[in-house]
Amino acid sequence: MRTAELVEIDEHRLLRRLDDLAQRGALPGGGIYRALYTPSWTSAMELVTSWLKEGQLFPRRDAVGNVWGRIEGSRGGRVIVTGSHIDTVRGGGALDGALGVVAGVEAVTSLWENHGRPTRILECVAICEEEGSRFSTNFWGARAIADRLEPGEAERARDGDGTTLADAMRAVGLDPANVASAVRRDIDAFVELHIEQGPVLDENGPRLGVVTTIAGTTHLEVTLRGQADHAGAMAMTRRKDALVGASAMAVEIADLATRMGDPAVATVGTIAVEPAQVNVVPGLARFTIDARHPENGRRTELITQIGDACKRIARERGLDVEMRTLRDRPPVTLSPRIADVLRRACAAAGVEPRDLASGAGHDAQMLSYAASTGMLFVPSIGGRSHCADEATLAEDVVLGTRALATALRELAYQP
Repeated sequence: MRTAELVEIDEHRLLRRLDDLAQRGALPGGGIYRALYTPSWTSAMELVTSWLKEGQLFPRRDAVGNVWGRIEGSRGGRVIVTGSHIDTVRGGGALDGALGVVAGVEAVTSLWENHGRPTRILECVAICEEEGSRFSTNFWGARAIADRLEPGEAERARDGDGTTLADAMRAVGLDPANVASAVRRDIDAFVELHIEQGPVLDENGPRLGVVTTIAGTTHLEVTLRGQADHAGAMAMTRRKDALVGASAMAVEIADLATRMGDPAVATVGTIAVEPAQVNVVPGLARFTIDARHPENGRRTELITQIGDACKRIARERGLDVEMRTLRDRPPVTLSPRIADVLRRACAAAGVEPRDLASGAGHDAQMLSYAASTGMLFVPSIGGRSHCADEATLAEDVVLGTRALATALRELAYQP
């Protein structure tokens, strides 16, 4: 394996900027909520743009609101890009997505300051949305770049208040008619630094991980119809309680994933009942399932088992059941070429990295349709993420950013 020279960064600037970004969307009770096209999102994007201007990285905003910084290469050619998403889940932490944004800006700025103009065009990007926390449009920013948006999607998607995505775009000065201009066909490589969001690196080491595969995800919606009855007058043995049936299914779904073993996961994330009154037996229950596995065959097997279990429980309890697929994304294998570059960068940092499969979805999986993609993980303390307790040691944040910058130097500064 070739060796690389570890790139220096301004670690104080890196950590200060992470803290500054964490104030955009900070909630009084803890955690962060920075949803697409909201005031906190706008404030965060303005902050990133100010950093790009400070670093002379030629900032621009594309048609969906992704913010890019750029250094022209001496020989042009296809572009090397790093970055991640700026948005958060409700009550999320300060590092999910944000680390890759701030580290990307720092890595590119440090390379420009210390090593001058690259051979290849080098860019960093703050991707406008990944989480789907306001609109059900996961990976909106990355899908726009990769030409994966659906026709009319901006007009169809609505948030909880009924605002369309198209109207939300107009409110921040974007024209939904122009989304196609966000497509990029000139990217050679995209490299994303991210927290692991799981416990493997924190509990077992080492301090860096190279992602080889991102798990496939299936989202299902299950609707159970039973019979609404008086909560005091209907005997327990005669009830067709849709919520009790849904509860039995939720337990069985978790057990199925547990029996399949790591890295299979299945989660019942939302549930609603009707008529939702304290003195009425629920006649309808509707819940969602998130099932994931990095091997497509095993994911299909898990979904089949979940479907069979739901049908069996419904039959046993005299309930009608309907299941529909909301989303189905296959596993993605990331670029072996970029993985090798990242392994050399980790070696330069004195770490032999662990190869990992990611259970969480990432912008890199969408951008794999447009470029060779790679991901570098740093540990999440306790494996915690999507919560206010999400944290990574400062020294690991710095280590990961230096490894990222080292990988970018190999990709962008070589003939």
